[in-house]
Amino acid sequence: MVGGRSRSTVITTIGNALGTNPKIAIGLLSPVGLLFALPVLLWAFSFTERFGLEKCSIGSISGAEYQNILSRAGAQSWTVWPGLSNGVFWPSDRGFRGPTESFNSNLNDRLLSHIRELAGSDPSVNRQLASAHAVMRSMGAEYVQTLEVLDMRRDRAGSRVRFTYYLPQVRFAPVCVLCLIWSYTTLDVIFSHELATDRYELQEVNVLHAGLKGSPDKNRARNVPWGSCPEFR
Repeated sequence: MVGGRSRSTVITTIGNALGTNPKIAIGLLSPVGLLFALPVLLWAFSFTERFGLEKCSIGSISGAEYQNILSRAGAQSWTVWPGLSNGVFWPSDRGFRGPTESFNSNLNDRLLSHIRELAGSDPSVNRQLASAHAVMRSMGAEYVQTLEVLDMRRDRAGSRVRFTYYLPQVRFAPVCVLCLIWSYTTLDVIFSHELATDRYELQEVNVLHAGLKGSPDKNRARNVPWGSCPEFR
């Protein structure tokens, strides 16, 4: 969905605009016009309409229960753009200008808040994971990797479990020409794992946009089958 509109509606609207305004069509055919039109087209085509068809059972959460969670996630009123980001040429919280220093941390907090709101009060860890997966899938993000890393800095021996999702970076800025090079934003849903009690708990969400510091390779990072559902191993 695009702010309440489906992908087909957006594409139809773009097509109608091109057909009824020759100046727009001619402008888009120029080299500069094509350069800026391509990310807009990628943005329009990046919206998934298949997430409602997937079947998942996550721990004690049955397939039917997950479908209900997923449906509620898809019905939430917030959007990736212009909600989480209103950037035009790059992910940002200031439109045409670069992001503020708090942009990434606010983005992390807002996504974590959306997951916890969907999971409800006093949820089980399986419901937390199902809610996180539903939020990511409703955004169109693809589940690619699970990684557990020991964390010995805590008072008790434990680890951090990362469920990593990939989302086309152009979703955060529809005219992001650089997103043709830096294709993906990664979203990590992180749980703590207390080894002594085998207890998991949702801790944070970490969003990382590709850029000069690095661009993730989805195919190299993948360690779960395409279309699979997350689970605690």
